[in-house]
Parts: sequence; C-alpha cells; structure tokens
Amino acid sequence: MKRLLGAVLLVALLVAGCKKIEEGFLSDGLYVPDSPIRIERGNPFQKTSSIIADGTTQPMTVKLLDIRRAGTKKHADEFYREYPVYVYTTAIDPAVDTTIEQVDAKRVLKPMKPFEFLESGQFIFNGATDSLPVDVDYEYDVEVTNVAGTKTFTNIGVMRTFDPPLSELKAQGCSWFQDFATTNGTMGDLKVNISKVADTGTLVMVKITDQFGVPFNPKSGEIIQRGDRPTFESYAKFHPVQYTDSTMICNFEITPFPVKEIPGYGGFLMYYRIPSDFVILDKSIPNLPTAPCSVNPRFGFQIKKAGSYLVEIRLPKTTRKAK
Repeated sequence: MKRLLGAVLLVALLVAGCKKIEEGFLSDGLYVPDSPIRIERGNPFQKTSSIIADGTTQPMTVKLLDIRRAGTKKHADEFYREYPVYVYTTAIDPAVDTTIEQVDAKRVLKPMKPFEFLESGQFIFNGATDSLPVDVDYEYDVEVTNVAGTKTFTNIGVMRTFDPPLSELKAQGCSWFQDFATTNGTMGDLKVNISKVADTGTLVMVKITDQFGVPFNPKSGEIIQRGDRPTFESYAKFHPVQYTDSTMICNFEITPFPVKEIPGYGGFLMYYRIPSDFVILDKSIPNLPTAPCSVNPRFGFQIKKAGSYLVEIRLPKTTRKAK
C-alpha cells in the first residue's frame, strides 16, 4: 500500500510539474494619460502621449479598433477620409523664399488622413484635422497584445476638436507729429478689430479709419510709409499688396502670417502716417499744437489660420477731412 501511495504521489507531482506556467501580465488598468485629448484643428504636427502600461509586461502593441462620435456612438467616418494637405519637405524662410515658386518647391499637396496611430497607443495628428468638425467629442477603442494575451479596451480615451485663436494683436499705439518739426505726442490706443470674414482663401485686408469708421484711401496717398520702418508690405513676401479705395489686401499664402519678425521690430510692427492734409485732430488731445499735424499709427498682428480676414484699425481722436 505504501508503495502504491508513493507511486500515485509521484505521478501527481509529475503531472503538476508538466502544467504550463502562465507568462507575463496584461493589466486591466491601462489608461491614456492626456485624455481628454484636445485636437487643435489645422496643427501640422500634434503627438499624444503613450498609453500607460500599469505594470503590463513589455513589449506590448496597441491597435486602434474604432473612433466614434461620443454623442451618437456612430463610427467617425471623418477621421478615416483623406483630405488634401500641404506637406513641407523643408522649412520656409521668408528671408530667402520670397516667391510662390520658391515656396511650392518646398511643399507637396498630398491626400492624408487626419491621424496616424502608433503601436505605443499614440496619435500623430496633422494638418488634415482642419477638415474635422470643430467642438465635437469622440471616444475610441483599442486592442492591446503582449505575451500574456490580448485584451480589448472600450472607450479607453476621449478626444475633442477645437480651434486655436485665429489671430492675435501683438502691439499698437498712435502719436501725432507736427509738420516740419520734431514735436510729437501720444494720442492713446488704437481700436483694432480682427475678424474672419470667410473660411476660404489666405487673404488679409487692412483698413485704417478715423474714429467714426470712415476709411482713409491708400490708393490716393492718404496712407503713407514712415521712413524706412516696416509696413504691411514688408511682411507680404509671396504676393504683392493690392490697394483699393479703403483697404490694403495681401494673399499671405501660408500661416502664420507674418511668419517671421523683422529684426529690431518685435511684435510684427507696421508703421504708417496719415498726412495732415487728410485729418482733423480733436482739440482735447494733450499738448496738441495749433500747427498742422500728421497721425502716426503703429500696430502689429499675426494671423494663425488660413481664411480671409479684415483687420480694421480705428484711429483715436481723428476725423477724416471731407473732400
């Protein structure tokens, strides 16, 4: 009996020794550290963080299963379409690349999906995100695989599209200058309004007006350059500025516009003069002489995203002379 029991015990030990030992660990607690992910529409390169492994045995690979609209739970077809996007092979230098032909030599228009998904669980978003709807919430599912097996994670992360600021006022000011003298003084701040008037195009229209919104005419010499200081034209590298009776118009071609500051003139400053022949200044301006004076506005702005924009510069305490 003792021998029989010993044999049974030996067989049991052998069977137990042959049982497969499970390898590795695949956690149920994987998560996306930057969820909710904010997708900046039109950003040419935006990369998210890797999925946190929570002790999962490496290497692990992450596969994207689906992206859905959070509200309707429907597959987000817009993420899987291709859109035309400019891809730059070399950085644009506005000091060197001064023609549209030079710009085109450094970029290629390609059909692209708005994202690439990496095995680390990271998204790389590109400029095609500009074609996604704005302020929409999405959720997505992934499948994670390692030596321990495969698990599906439903709604592991959420995303939301948003638009960055479309434009930014950088600097501004306004002074009076007495004709044929060095006497001058401040007039206060300009009123600057930057508005997007169309989603299409790459146009910016600058309109300089008096305090009541009456525009000065750049075609007839009512708006002139101040010496050798930069103007709107100084930043218009790829197309010449066009003039109307009330505006200066530039096709800026690429964003942001302006691309680069001019050394010594931070904030993309632009300087103009409205000659005394075309202005009446309010007598409430401190220290204003009785002699004729010009108005000298300065301002700087940057357009962040493609579209058509109106930049209205309203001069303080100034009235355009009626002809």
